[in-house]
This record gives sequence, structure tokens and C-alpha cells, in this order.
Amino acid sequence: MSLFQNVTEYMQDNGMLTNVKAVVVGVSGGADSVALLRVLCEFHELTIKVVHINHMIRGEEADRDEAFVTQLCEILGVSCTVYREDIPKMACEKHMTEEEAGRIFRYECFNKEAEALKNQLNDDSHNKSKDTKDIDKSVRIAVAHNMDDLAETVLFNMVRGSSLLGLAGIKPVNGRIIRPLLMTSRVEIEEYLGSLGQSYITDSTNLVEDYTRNKIRLSIIPQLREINDGATSHIVEIAKEARQLSRDINLEIARDYYQEIKQESRGNKADTSQRREIDIAVFQRLSSLAKGELVLSMMESICGRRKDITREHISLVSGLAGMESGKSVNLPYDMYAYRSYDKIVISKNLRKSDTADSTKVNESASFGVIETEVIPYDESLDLSKKEYTKLIDYDKINFVPVLRTPESDDFIVVSQDGGSKKLSRFFTHSKVDREARISFPVVADGSEIIWAVGLRLSERYKVTAGTKNVMRITYKK
Repeated sequence: MSLFQNVTEYMQDNGMLTNVKAVVVGVSGGADSVALLRVLCEFHELTIKVVHINHMIRGEEADRDEAFVTQLCEILGVSCTVYREDIPKMACEKHMTEEEAGRIFRYECFNKEAEALKNQLNDDSHNKSKDTKDIDKSVRIAVAHNMDDLAETVLFNMVRGSSLLGLAGIKPVNGRIIRPLLMTSRVEIEEYLGSLGQSYITDSTNLVEDYTRNKIRLSIIPQLREINDGATSHIVEIAKEARQLSRDINLEIARDYYQEIKQESRGNKADTSQRREIDIAVFQRLSSLAKGELVLSMMESICGRRKDITREHISLVSGLAGMESGKSVNLPYDMYAYRSYDKIVISKNLRKSDTADSTKVNESASFGVIETEVIPYDESLDLSKKEYTKLIDYDKINFVPVLRTPESDDFIVVSQDGGSKKLSRFFTHSKVDREARISFPVVADGSEIIWAVGLRLSERYKVTAGTKNVMRITYKK
């Protein structure tokens, strides 16, 4: 079977082109990306948009690559956009390696072009009411990772300290990104280009061991093949098994963790983009692999990447489940995790400038609104079981109730005889961790708390047999 047939079947098996109308193709000019472009050009119903990145690292050689790709696209009759960026400068400014800076910039360009294509298709179809999710599926980003790249990634993840699921390596489909050549070897790719009489260029940086991946490619993989000719294929098979295991583990997490906690009301949290909580009781019932993947996925959802998050970091976070409240660990990407009562909290470190003045933090908090209505009291009005709607005795209010965040002098009445607690002590008793308290919504009458939203209504403001008028308060996020 030809390479084109193999790749076509692989794309079909993984739904890479299902409902797809256009593909953005990253083309460097090397054998892999040129082969990918030639294969996709055989799908005449597809709109092809090539993106070439000039990283401005190799001087005249980089300009040669750019010229080759633009000329190839003219011959094939496909659109091409070239981006230029001083990657060494970018890497220095952002304190990262040139490899990482280049990857980040490439995918920013790919996504920019994909969005432009999506909008163009939407305009051309004159169907602006079409569901956004369906529109997103109509454009994919194709990159030229192949079987050898997959094997190298598995080895790289192993030596970097990845978890067992990290052995899955590169995903065939990741959101809108597709990798049609992932089960095709470099030898097959070069033979395919030879059969077409198609030339390609070689990046000189791929031939020196200055980069970690090049060391694996140029030194380690050849030595493994000396031990066994099928070394690459065997590593890829392990990756396939790890990918299936990953699917099973994620099904377990969805079923045995998220399904268990989905009914819990935890509406009073800090910014969810910077913070994740793990329910320890439910967490402890997961398998060890599921625990690790849950922790890793939560860290990734905060920082946007998994690179540099190792097995040791995952173990440190998981270990907090067996420690006392208040224990914490530091994590990569300016994150930390700590035990807070019955939860493990993973969060971004707040900058000193953000925390130096807690009053400013409170004043800037934006977490919802309250709607109020004053009505005559009727015994049929029973909202005691409504978590975000409460009735209070209107005649007991001194000032206009306001929704705000906690202040240092706040207190709440907790007993019918008028006994009160400082709000901070009440939070401690209710196991609300310190970070969440900063933006916790409370309805206040001066310094007296009428309602700690979702937690408790003050005893002093509760409706009694003598109540004549009530205020109905509804909290909305």
C-alpha cells in the first residue's frame, strides 16, 4: 500500500478531516512538511493555506528555506503566508529556550491563520447563525510530526521524568491540530518524495547535537536500532498502549471524580482561571494513575502546558491529601499547592503588588450581583432550601444591604440569643480557606453580615412569626 493510501486511512480512522473544509499546513521546507503538503493537495475539495515561519536564526539559509517554500506553493497553486520573528531575541526576553520560543510562535501563527480561514468560510457561506462549534471543526491545522518524532518524544518524556501516561507521546488529534504522518517513518516519507521527483531542503540545525531532541535523533535512536532494528516501531507500540490507557484513565476520572462532585455547590471560589480545588475524599477513591492525571490536568489548565511538570511534582501535590491543613508545596510556572481542610488547592502565586493592600483587592472584586424585592410576608413564602435566594425581615435592616467582599470588622449573628462571631472565625469554622475568603460574596448591613452567600443567613435577620415585610434577596454570578 502506498504512503498516500496509508496516510488517508490513518486520517479517516482518527476523523482528521471529518467536516473539514480547510487546512492550515505548517511547511518548513523539510522532507516531512513537504510530503504532508503534497498529500493534502490530493484532497481537491480542501482549501489549503501554507504557513512558513522564518525564525531568523540561520541567516541566508533561513532565507533560502523561505524562498523554497514560497516557490513550491506557487507551483502547487496554494496560498502561502510567511511570518518572520527574531526567535533568539524572543527566547531571551521571555526566559525560555529557542526551541520553546519557536514552538510557541509557530502555533500562534497557525492559529491566527486558522481563525482567518474560519471567518472567511463563514462569510462565504452566508450562514452566520451556524453553530460556532461546527465552524471550528471546519478548519484544522496540519503539522508534520512522524513516527520517528513520536519515538523521540516518548524517550524524551521518559528521561524528563514524565508519568506513565506521558509515554503516549504526541496525539494524532489535539483540538484543531492534526498529525496525518504520525504513523509514517522518515524512510517512507523520503521514498514517497523520491517517487514524485519532489525536492526538499535540510535544516542544518537538525544535523548537530546542540538541541536535546537532536541528541536523541542522531545518537540514541541509532544505537537502539543497533540493538534491535525494530526499536522505533516497538517504542511507537508502547505509545499506542499508553494512549489507550490514557483514554481509560480519563474515563475513570470523568466517572468516578467529576460525576461524584458535580452536584456539590462550591460557588464561592477565587478566580477559577488561577485556581483549582480537589475534593480529597473523592480523590482518594481513584486509582493511583487517575490521581496523577487529575493533578496534572488541573496544573495544565492553570499554566497552559505540561512541560517541566514531572512525576515528582505530581507526587508532592498528591501527598498533600495525607497532610494536615496548611501544608504547601511549590510548583513550576509560578504555581503552588496547599492542603485546605478537606481540599487540595492548586493556585497561581499572587504577586506582592496584588496582595499588599487587601482593601484594594476587595474593592476590585467582581463576582456577581444581588436582586432585591420588598413584599408583604406570607407564610407560604418558604425559600429555606434555596441556596442563592433568601428572605430576610425587612424591618430589621438599618442600612441598604450591599453585596461586597469581607472586611476586617465584619461579624455575623450565629445564635437566636444574639451571640455573634467575627466573620473570619466563622470562615475558619466553616472550613473556607484563606485565599477564597478574599473574594467571598457577602451581603452586609454595615459591618454586620446578613448573608454569607451559599453558607449561612444571620440569625438576627431571619423571618419570625412577627415579621410583616420581607426582602427577597437573590444572588446571581
